[in-house]
Amino acid sequence: MSEQIKSFDALLSTIKDNKRKPVRTAVVGISDGDSLAAIVRAKKEGLISPLILGSKDKIEQYCIEAGIESSSISVLNCENKDDEAAMAAGLAGDRQVELLFCANIENSKFLGRLFDKSVGFRNGKRLISHVAVFEHEKYPRLLLMSDGVINVAPDINKKLKIIQNAVGLANMFGVAKPKVAMLAAVEVIYPGMPVTVEGAVISKMVDKGQIKNCLIDGPLSWDVATMPDVAREKGATSEVAGQADIVIAPNIETGNAIYKAMSMFVKARTAGLIVGGKIPLAVSSRCDNSDNIFYSLLLGSDAVMSKT
Repeated sequence: MSEQIKSFDALLSTIKDNKRKPVRTAVVGISDGDSLAAIVRAKKEGLISPLILGSKDKIEQYCIEAGIESSSISVLNCENKDDEAAMAAGLAGDRQVELLFCANIENSKFLGRLFDKSVGFRNGKRLISHVAVFEHEKYPRLLLMSDGVINVAPDINKKLKIIQNAVGLANMFGVAKPKVAMLAAVEVIYPGMPVTVEGAVISKMVDKGQIKNCLIDGPLSWDVATMPDVAREKGATSEVAGQADIVIAPNIETGNAIYKAMSMFVKARTAGLIVGGKIPLAVSSRCDNSDNIFYSLLLGSDAVMSKT
């Protein structure tokens, strides 16, 4: 296992040192200059070879807004969002591209079309889930969180697959045995609070050898999972408490709120990737700035090379 990657800058340096070829990328959902600026930056860094699907007239307008030469990007004209979604889904299903990028994750029509079983994007019985990656000066490593986008109220079986997908991404950063925290409001088990029971059950499954290649503890609150001082004060003494590599949200509402709070208020560097399909899907949210959009493209390109 290579040395652990603890920042997006380190990830970019690693990719450049390995002199990887640009990843063939189909882009949908462009609606502003920030997204285009991030795409052009990722292209200049040698991460992606992008093909933008959308209205040429609108794309040219966004180029003007961002101060970008329209001749520097390739655009496949699509008359409407339906055509855009259908074209991207087809390219992904046929593996004509290696990476998809959706510049607006709220584009539910696109995701619905992409996940339709007839398209061929799904990868057997593997669960599709979203993994967010956060970098913040107050945390000593990259922190992964799942799932705040795809799975609404996952049961234990789905959470096990969500964990598996997130562990695969953590391995990509050189974390051989990630520490996984099952999030809840408290650190004790309350039968009236089902997520605390689920967290405890999943943690026990690790002890029984039913889950391998990671350490899991739960239920844990966010502060106990990520802050060593708080973990000690509350008597949480596991290997996970205070030093999680991955946090698993109990539901989509919690995960979505964490992502947007980290991006908008904490000003963390953030990236998002949907995994579990035949190819990775890098995504950004309306709250993401151009830098964070770039980090999603960076994450996606590395996932392709690492076959995550």
